[in-house]
Amino acid sequence: MAKYAITLSRRVDAMLLQHVEFLARVSVPAARKFRQDYADILKRISNNPSLFPVDTDLNLPEGVYRKALFAERYKALFSVENNVVFLDAVVDCRQDLSGQQR
Repeated sequence: MAKYAITLSRRVDAMLLQHVEFLARVSVPAARKFRQDYADILKRISNNPSLFPVDTDLNLPEGVYRKALFAERYKALFSVENNVVFLDAVVDCRQDLSGQQR
């Protein structure tokens, strides 16, 4: 049973949809793997979010967000308050946080 509840921000759904649609155009198996890896990382985060390092991205407030890397090039950005994990973004690591391609 999960020790932490996970709350998704409104924009996470749109981000996930964009990532899956992009991957599905390239490879349906890659899109399926992304979905499975995302489900797995949510389970790990809900069990113990402190296992994941603080994100040191200069575009983020210092010490607020943790990151969980998954599916080779994606990261989930989240913060923790008491027993609630707030998942604020799922980003392609090839992008900066403003959404511009690298």
